[in-house]
Amino acid sequence: MAAFSQDSFSHLVDEQILASFEQTWDGLGRPGTWWTGAQRVAIAEASRLAMGDGPRPIGVAPPVLSDLDRVDGSGISDLALEVVRRVTAESGRITAIWATEAIDLMGPGRYVELVAVVVLTVPIDIFCGLLARSHQPFPAVIAGEVVGGVPDGVAGGEAYVPWLVDGWKGPNVARALSYVPVDNARRMAMVSSMYDGSEFFEMVWSHRSLSRPQIELVAARTSALNECFY
Repeated sequence: MAAFSQDSFSHLVDEQILASFEQTWDGLGRPGTWWTGAQRVAIAEASRLAMGDGPRPIGVAPPVLSDLDRVDGSGISDLALEVVRRVTAESGRITAIWATEAIDLMGPGRYVELVAVVVLTVPIDIFCGLLARSHQPFPAVIAGEVVGGVPDGVAGGEAYVPWLVDGWKGPNVARALSYVPVDNARRMAMVSSMYDGSEFFEMVWSHRSLSRPQIELVAARTSALNECFY
């Protein structure tokens, strides 16, 4: 049974959006490249809690990353939980120094996949909330070992994390999570469903109720409100 069926919403939702949500939820509890299915669901659960709690009040100092437990048991470590909170609810406070330390402590693969799980699930929760739909329960965990492995052509560059370098064509945001290509493909499917459809390089869009300038205005304003530094 589909997790995101049309009749689970009180408003009509584009089928492409529903398909991208379904694809994300189907992969959430499965073993990833660097995290197990149980750990991926734990990351999503921690992110949902962080969204509810919001950012720490001004003046409350976050913990020192190097002081946090880095041993992963059946769930995720205190270090991973702190990174989830920062990425989810305090992204405006992410700096190059903080990101470098987090990546060094966790390893680039785990860091990038953690970010991928957050950015895949948060938009779905927000979308459901805006349409007065309850959050979708997290899927059952599927046992199995992580896949591992670094994609060919990945290297350090202008981003905080390694990404595809050789032969890349397209916007940088599209390769932001290319260290974990399966999750990045899910993310781009969601971006396409909600944003450009299949017409990113066309300057005039006719497949949306809003024109492209109107959509870009909404995107820019949203980025500013979220203190996005991209």
